[in-house]
Amino acid sequence: MPISREYARSLFADLTQSAMVPLDPDELLHMPGLAQHGHVFFGDIAVRCYKHRARWMYDERDIRRTGQAFAELLLDLDDVVDVQLPAYREFGESDPQEWQRVDWRGRLVSQMFYQARHKAHDGRPYEERDNSWKQIGANGLPGDLTWEEFVAASSRYRHSQNMAGTRPLELLIWSGEKWLLPRAYVELLDRWAQREEDLVDRARICSTCGSQGPYWDGWRTSTSKGYVTRCPPCSGAAFRPYTGHLRGVQYESARRRGTRADDYLCRLCKKSQASAWDHCHEHGHVRGPLCGSCNTRECKAEPHNFLQLEGGALHLLECRGCLEQRTLPRRFHLGVVRIHLEQTERHGRCRNQPYARELEHTHGVHRFQMGCSGWHGASSWTKDVTASEVVALVRAFVDTALAAQDGRSSSGTPTGAG
Repeated sequence: MPISREYARSLFADLTQSAMVPLDPDELLHMPGLAQHGHVFFGDIAVRCYKHRARWMYDERDIRRTGQAFAELLLDLDDVVDVQLPAYREFGESDPQEWQRVDWRGRLVSQMFYQARHKAHDGRPYEERDNSWKQIGANGLPGDLTWEEFVAASSRYRHSQNMAGTRPLELLIWSGEKWLLPRAYVELLDRWAQREEDLVDRARICSTCGSQGPYWDGWRTSTSKGYVTRCPPCSGAAFRPYTGHLRGVQYESARRRGTRADDYLCRLCKKSQASAWDHCHEHGHVRGPLCGSCNTRECKAEPHNFLQLEGGALHLLECRGCLEQRTLPRRFHLGVVRIHLEQTERHGRCRNQPYARELEHTHGVHRFQMGCSGWHGASSWTKDVTASEVVALVRAFVDTALAAQDGRSSSGTPTGAG
C-alpha cells in the first residue's frame, strides 16, 4: 500500500524509537539518493521510493520491515574498533569522480576539516589566513576545533552529515590516540557503501541500449512515473526536438494542455526527456519543454548562474512578452547586474575578477558589495546601481544575447532557441 512521505516518517520513527543505532527518520522526507538511484538508505537497507499520481511515496510494508529490523538490531557498545580515518585531501588533490562515490570515512574526515577551516578563517582578513587548521590536536580534531563545536555544527547540517540515515557522531569516541566506533556499526556502514555503489552502478545503465553513463551528472531523468535512465542518443531517437510551435501561446491555454511535454527532448540540455512545459510567470507565455533537472535549475538556481548557462538567456526570451519588451523576468534582473559588475569592476590595477553580492535596496538604489582577493590581499568596496540603470543593463544584456544568436544563425550554427 503506498503511503505518503510524512506518514512513512512518522511510522518509521515510532517503530525505531528504541533502536540502538541512532537513526534520522527525516531522511524519508528529504530522500537524498532519489535522483541517483531512487532509494533511501538506513544502514545497509535500501527503501525504494515510488512515484504515485505525481507524488513520491513509499510502500508501507517496506517501512515496517526496515523499522522492525532496526528495532531488533543489537549493538555491543563495548566491542569497538579503530575507524582508520584516511588522511585529509583537498578537492583538487584527487579525481573529482572519487568525491561522489560512497566513502563514509573520507566524508567524516572532510566534515572535520571543513569545520576546522571555517572556524580558523571566520572573520580573519585573507592575508592573515594560514594552514594551521590542518594540524591534528590532542582531541583528534584538526585545528582548534572542539568536540562540542563539531557536534553543534553537525546538528545544524545533519541532513548532509548523516551516514546511511544514521548519526555517527552519537557513537564516535576519541580514545586519546584513535577514533573508535562499535564494530557492528562499522560493518553496517561498510555494507551500506558497497550496496549504494551497486545501486548507483545499476541506475547508470541506459534502459534502452544498456550502455553505462557517467557517475555524476548522468543520464537520469525525472518523469511522471519516476526516474528513468536513458543515454543522449537514445533520448534523441525516442523524443522529438522542440521547434517552437507553442511560442507565444499562453501556458493556461487549451492548446498547451493538449500537447504533452514528455513527447519532446528538453530544449535546454538537449539530452533528456522533457517532463514539464516551462513558462514565464510574468507574461504567461510558454517557453518550452524542460526535463526535471533543467526546470528546477531555472526555478531555483541562482539567477546569476542560470544566465551564464549556455542557452539560458535565450530560453527565457522564448517568452514572447520578454522578447518584445527586450527584458527578462524580474528575478533575473539583479543577476544581470552582478554579471555586469563582475565583468567591468576592478580593484585598482588588479586584473582579478571580483565577486559581487547585493547588500541592500533602499530608495530605488541597489547597493552591491564587491570583493577581490588578488595579489594585493583581500579588499572590498561598494557599488550603487539605480533602478533606471538596472533596466538599461537588462536591455543591453538581452540585445547582446540576441545579437549573438543572430550571428550564430547567419554562420549556419544552430542557435538552440528552438
